[in-house]
Amino acid sequence: MCCDRRIARRSGWQAGHRPAPMTFTARERSMPQSESAGSVAPDLDGFEAIPKTGIERARHLMESGALYRYVSADPYKCEVSLLEKEFAEYLGSRFALAVNSCGSALRIAMLCSGVRAGDRVLSSGFTYTAVPSAIVGIGAVPVLVECDENLCIDTVDLERKIESGGRYLLLSHMRGHISDMESITALCRRHGVKLIEDSAHGLGASFAGKPAGRFGEIGCFSTQSHKLLNAGEGGLLVTDDEEIIAKAVLYSGSQETFWQRHFTQSPHFARLQNKIPNLSLRMNNVSAALLRAQLTEIDKRLIGYRQRYRTLTALVAQSPYIGVPKAMPEVSRSPDTLQFHLLFDGDGTNRFVARLADKGVHVKLFGAPGNPRFFKSWEYIDGIRDVHLPNTERILKATADLRLPGYLTDADVRWIAETMCSVAHEVGASQS
Repeated sequence: MCCDRRIARRSGWQAGHRPAPMTFTARERSMPQSESAGSVAPDLDGFEAIPKTGIERARHLMESGALYRYVSADPYKCEVSLLEKEFAEYLGSRFALAVNSCGSALRIAMLCSGVRAGDRVLSSGFTYTAVPSAIVGIGAVPVLVECDENLCIDTVDLERKIESGGRYLLLSHMRGHISDMESITALCRRHGVKLIEDSAHGLGASFAGKPAGRFGEIGCFSTQSHKLLNAGEGGLLVTDDEEIIAKAVLYSGSQETFWQRHFTQSPHFARLQNKIPNLSLRMNNVSAALLRAQLTEIDKRLIGYRQRYRTLTALVAQSPYIGVPKAMPEVSRSPDTLQFHLLFDGDGTNRFVARLADKGVHVKLFGAPGNPRFFKSWEYIDGIRDVHLPNTERILKATADLRLPGYLTDADVRWIAETMCSVAHEVGASQS
């Protein structure tokens, strides 16, 4: 038995015990098929349409030319201000700020928390390159922490690295895998570590009923096209701290006294006005209009994402060659993608990926050279070649990533599952 299979069974990877290809009942085969189902792979690269109300509002804004967030002194006449208000209400946060990307939100969040050039910032070794880029971008030093087999941060390695020196933790809920937030927040309290959450993939997810992004001092979210809310680009941060939101508004680019055009008012604004640099990271009104129309659809979308994920994971778990990360019982996820661990020997992993692509299902290995989600690709970090995260590296080299767009039908999902299991059986049988 290879080490990966031992790890799979020890850590909770859901691997089955029947190497046969996927089978379906007569009822399942008689279910209505989408146009893409059958012998043709469904499109996994598309996006959900923007609601008509968002398109109409964006068209009105473009016709008027009122794209700049500070064009009106009345926040009730500003799409960005209204988005901030509604987003904060959705998450149960006191304050929210909309900016031009989640990366910008991360930079602002760290600056507001006191991170300065040369400071060590602990961060997830499994995340997207935008996260360590934000750390490097403000002159700080990323200290990468191992992930575990369920793609969450390894709390043992985290505690070890906190004890070796680290006052800030930028925790990434990568691909919506929510870590043990009870243990992490306790660690941070015990050691005086400030916690910032990268919830780019965490919107709609929760731990013990509390939304991801609401455990730390600041939570950051993405509205890039591949996320639950799609504005092409964009980001939001949330906090309950009045001084932090004042700093964040000023960092984002509230020049002159335009902070007076926000719903939030505080004496901190006047005090900090000329002490905070303007980074010009504002969101525009068109992006906000598109997002406001989608806010009311979040819960409906989550139902669909979770149903597709449950169906797919239950079916692929029948293969002994595919393992699925197991969430903690306290976690409710918002899974718009599937990550799965490949339990082959030798070159079986690469052969599976290539053969699946021949069938029209394209997946990516996180640990492939050049993948921006693989820490060894982050060559802008000084000394990255000397950074050793042996567990993370081993796990990511055998873990694949598959998009699950919101428009997929049940028939599409079942076709994907059947194809994955058939290819896995084919590759696995050739190794026996």
